[in-house]
Amino acid sequence: MLLNDEDLNPQASGKIKPISLSGFDIIQIPVINVIPNEELINKVSLNDANYVIIMSSVVVRYLSEKLKQLGSSTLVIGVGPRTCDEVQKLGLRCEVPREFSSHGIVELMSKLPRGKVVVLRSSRGSDYIRNELGRIGHEVIEYGIYDLRPDPINVGVACRLINYVDYVVFMSPMTYEAVRECARETLKGRAVVAIGRVTADRLREDGINPLMPSEYTLNGVLRVLIESLNDY
Repeated sequence: MLLNDEDLNPQASGKIKPISLSGFDIIQIPVINVIPNEELINKVSLNDANYVIIMSSVVVRYLSEKLKQLGSSTLVIGVGPRTCDEVQKLGLRCEVPREFSSHGIVELMSKLPRGKVVVLRSSRGSDYIRNELGRIGHEVIEYGIYDLRPDPINVGVACRLINYVDYVVFMSPMTYEAVRECARETLKGRAVVAIGRVTADRLREDGINPLMPSEYTLNGVLRVLIESLNDY
């Protein structure tokens, strides 16, 4: 069972979606709803930005017209392949860090000339990118253009299904927080996969020791599941 954010899989549109991949029957449950901040979206300015960092594909959904106006002198950096795919559909070049995470973005930016950076993300993101890029000399402006809130209906479904699946995959810390109260103890008896070190660290705080793929994508998840089965 894969618990995801709406913004990580916009095609799901809030629907519970069963799929079959590489011999696994996967139930995708979007346990998080995206709530756009229309007022802030209208205020976003990309003027004179040397770099635009996009932390999820949902950003492209809400800011496509402003992104289309970027000149060739602005480098767009997407947190992962899915995000960059959406950017490239606008006719823009997009770079992906080696590690598809905030840490990967900071690592990439540390090697680039210092400049003005605009970070586009959810309001629930951490201050890590802003603090680290500021520390190494970039001028950073952040916009949290949408909020993430648990979907109570899908959370209820997920909490019931956890008892009947072999693996539970968390795509972000927020997806874990959404089901934490109803599933924390049950998860200690299940094989759990965490996308990214922040998600994994959050699970470990509650005594859950997750598997973590080397690549923070669905393909990475499938590989770590196959490796887990082979080891078993």
